[in-house]
Amino acid sequence: MPQATLGRLVGGQVEQVALHALLVGKRAVVVGVPGAFTPVCTREHVPGLVAQADRLRASGVDYVICVTPDNPWVTKAWSHEVDPAAKLMFLSDDNLALARALGVNVVDQRLCLGETSSLYMLLVDRGLVRRLSVEPRVSDLTCTRAQDVVFID
Repeated sequence: MPQATLGRLVGGQVEQVALHALLVGKRAVVVGVPGAFTPVCTREHVPGLVAQADRLRASGVDYVICVTPDNPWVTKAWSHEVDPAAKLMFLSDDNLALARALGVNVVDQRLCLGETSSLYMLLVDRGLVRRLSVEPRVSDLTCTRAQDVVFID
């Protein structure tokens, strides 16, 4: 797992989260999105993960994490909209540290996103990346959905 420090808003304060340390000994599904409030992510991608979060946890997944390239305040506001029951953990990769370490940073001028993150999914098992799936375009949803999560023991 790449060493990347992400952020999250806790009690109005930004908390630093060393993702690699968080995932040591854990099984996780980490999805990266190109931006909070983007149509595909808000209407389909994240709601699908929220709907399947309990099933994923029952199958042995410790964390379902959504990573945005937005600041922690935007990320928190979006998380309340798409996941009011807080089934997922939302983290901010506002400096694109994780996206760059994974090689999934892109520029999408078509959607006026500038440099952002691809839509991706990491399957992490005991701190090791077992699979990285990246959508061909930030508006595609073909290989990073909840039904695409398969851990092979």
